Amino acid sequence: MSSKPAVVQKAPTRDEIRAALIGSTPPGDTKMIKLWGMDLELRQPTLERILKARDTGDNVERALDMIIEYAFVPGTNDPVFEDTDKPQMRKWPFGKDLQQLNEAIAELTGVDIETAVQELEGDPLGDS
Repeated sequence: MSSKPAVVQKAPTRDEIRAALIGSTPPGDTKMIKLWGMDLELRQPTLERILKARDTGDNVERALDMIIEYAFVPGTNDPVFEDTDKPQMRKWPFGKDLQQLNEAIAELTGVDIETAVQELEGDPLGDS
């Protein structure tokens, strides 16, 4: 029985890694949902957007901003909502549709909403 020599993979160089990660923006994930019977394409937010969202202390504003920024007409680059829609969006009934929207955003951002809430509740500095 003859044994073949192991194939040794050459580790990528710094330049190769940088070219792959910095040379272009990797595509983000998308998720299709229905919101009151209308198709929406939700897109994964950028790192910059997530970090800026943390600066918004008002949870309602943060949630509305996320919906406005991540919801697109399917297959286009056209956002569905704009800032002037916020007053009407605040009146949406919170039920199955908004829960599905919330879960889709959580999935795209990698945030487990229930775990995050539990961690905030257990954080003694969370109230400040």
